Amino acid sequence: MTNPEPRWLVVLLLFVAAVVYAGNAGNDFLFDDIPALSGNELVQISGARFDEWRTAAFSSNAGPLSRPLSMASFALQHVLDGGFSARSLKLGNLAIHLTIGILLFFLFRGLLGALVLQGRVQCHAGWVAAVAAGLWLLHPLHVSTVLYAVQRMAQLSTLFVVLGLFLFVRWRSRWAVQGAGVEEVFAAALWLFLVVIFAVLSKENGALLLWLVPAVEVAVYRGRWAGRRLPLLASAGWFLLLLPLALIALIFWLSPETFLGGYAQRNFTLEERLLTQSRVLWQYVGWIVWPNILSMGFQHDDTVLSSGWLNPMSTLIAVLAWLAVLALAVWQRARWPLLLLAVLVYLVGHSMESSFLALEMVYEHRNYLPSIGLCLLLGVALVELLRRLSFARCAAASCALVAVFALLLGVRSHTWSDDLTLSRTNVARHPASVRSNYFYGNALLRQYRLRESLGLSEKDAEASLAVGRHYMELMHQRDPADIGALVMLYYLDSLFFPELGAQTDWLSTLQAALPGRVLKASDRNALQVLAECMGDGKCATEEVEVEKLFAALGRYSLTPSDLDSLSYSYLQASGAPPSELLAVLRDALARAPGQLSYYPYLLAQYGELGDAEGLLRSAGQWMHYDTNRRQLPLQRKLFAGAKP
Repeated sequence: MTNPEPRWLVVLLLFVAAVVYAGNAGNDFLFDDIPALSGNELVQISGARFDEWRTAAFSSNAGPLSRPLSMASFALQHVLDGGFSARSLKLGNLAIHLTIGILLFFLFRGLLGALVLQGRVQCHAGWVAAVAAGLWLLHPLHVSTVLYAVQRMAQLSTLFVVLGLFLFVRWRSRWAVQGAGVEEVFAAALWLFLVVIFAVLSKENGALLLWLVPAVEVAVYRGRWAGRRLPLLASAGWFLLLLPLALIALIFWLSPETFLGGYAQRNFTLEERLLTQSRVLWQYVGWIVWPNILSMGFQHDDTVLSSGWLNPMSTLIAVLAWLAVLALAVWQRARWPLLLLAVLVYLVGHSMESSFLALEMVYEHRNYLPSIGLCLLLGVALVELLRRLSFARCAAASCALVAVFALLLGVRSHTWSDDLTLSRTNVARHPASVRSNYFYGNALLRQYRLRESLGLSEKDAEASLAVGRHYMELMHQRDPADIGALVMLYYLDSLFFPELGAQTDWLSTLQAALPGRVLKASDRNALQVLAECMGDGKCATEEVEVEKLFAALGRYSLTPSDLDSLSYSYLQASGAPPSELLAVLRDALARAPGQLSYYPYLLAQYGELGDAEGLLRSAGQWMHYDTNRRQLPLQRKLFAGAKP
């Protein structure tokens, strides 16, 4: 390896990533893509009005800030493409992925160049940067980010964080040698602040850029300024690195509900989450270092919770291992700066989504940013190994390495090419996962409906249906109290397998499972399906049984607002008159007048009755509570005579 600037290698790796991803993009919307994009009217704009862009940008319910920059990018693609295409959105994600890969090459080269100049690392910065960026680009762990359209939020956040780090390293490397005036430092801080804003408006964990900057300072620059080391600057780096931990502890001490409130909707506690994450973080490291695609998947709810330090025993081992690695990295920071950098970037990168917040336990896309430090460390190790080989062996090993990663990436990305393949692969690799069984059963049910609508073989369609029910049954066996499984079994047996439904009273079993059960999003979706099925008569349910079920849901599981929504779906499906539907909506809004999602239905019912006074009064109330005017496009449609 003698080429001083391996641009050809970077281009080759970008080309391989582009070909593999583009060839497996598929054209299916997956999971959260549907409510966030294809089912979100507010983001599907023509672009003719400025106000459409504003409402599209704030049309997401994800995160406290609504992630407006990410949503604006989806709206822009809708305008350019004249509609939403899942494949087009994924290709847009691919373009962002490749852009981040290019930025990582320059970031890695800058970091290594600074360490080489200090004499703390000996390597060819360009080659190592190219290999490390290539590892990140082709890593199969990132498929669940790139080929999942809605995860553009994580991508854009990572893009701006990497851009911010690149700018910081570029300035800081020059200041370490030449120093800088106050004006230059202040201007650089303003630019970084602007990049942080873009990162946060893409996804909230973009704020971690402010924590990653002192991590880079501590690991790489160590207070160097104008050719000498300033102890005060070095101490300031450590202070800024530890400051967020002190702030988190202070917030927890002053207002514990800030962190504990969300756990009321989870089936685990804060302590259980923190202990489990100590093991999960090592699992992520294992996937990054040894990309075993057979253990990867979308759903990981089969992860065993850590209920104590010794249950399971691996919990204590994981915690002690993290303490040991962190202590070793800090102790040997002068000798192995890249180890400290990798550990800090990894832990800081996971600090928001894999620590104290009441989020789901495991998702692969959380490694999209934190993995960059480990990829750099692996890149250094790989180049050092290859450097010891002869030219012929080095070339052969390099080609083999690219081929292996391309193959792993191709196999993994193929599983994400369509909904059914992904669901089938998930359940094959995670058979104990309740959600994998649920999503595969649902995918087979959708396949049945598709085949039926296309007039394909009735035998094939029924086979999909039977297999789908089988996986719902497996889901129920693994978690007898799972609400989604019970609902879907009642639904399927009512419509298609009455002889099986006669053997089990699924409705009574469902009611018995409600006490103490925390409902997931999939449970709520299943209950909506059930309400419509009971309402339109496909699920032949006595009215008294419906009332008992709704009463149990209100007593144990659903908020009054959720129960109102379920009741409305039931009555609407049953063909109830507008006056009866209006009564439900008015009661719901009396309890929660700021529930904006009810107003389009309220106006539609007043329109059915021809009640102009009620229509205008409700529109005024809607606009009164829509203080940010985020639903103006829907209001325009309704008053233009279009259905919401």
